[in-house]
Amino acid sequence: MKVFALTVSLMASSVAFGAAIPIRIPSDSNAEYSILEKQGSGSERTITTKRTGSSGTTYSRRLYNCAQETFKYLGTGESFEAMASASPDPVMSAIVQGSISYYVGLEACR
Repeated sequence: MKVFALTVSLMASSVAFGAAIPIRIPSDSNAEYSILEKQGSGSERTITTKRTGSSGTTYSRRLYNCAQETFKYLGTGESFEAMASASPDPVMSAIVQGSISYYVGLEACR
């Protein structure tokens, strides 16, 4: 049991420290997604993802309100730096079931 707890702890730490963790997005099956960072607790969570597909690589940071099932982009760009300097969406939006943001939100709110 201690080994299991240590393994889970290390996996959670790897997300916080930037190790990419692959995730499956059925609504965008031709692209590869990974979680780069996940922060927060309670209702509000922030998650940073990387998408690699035929159109190139995109980085996105989203804010989720898990209790209200809403989200907004805090930034998106073709590089981590471009994402970090992008303007956030002004308002939260409802999460559409089956969308990319829906599947990312499942991971963010886990």
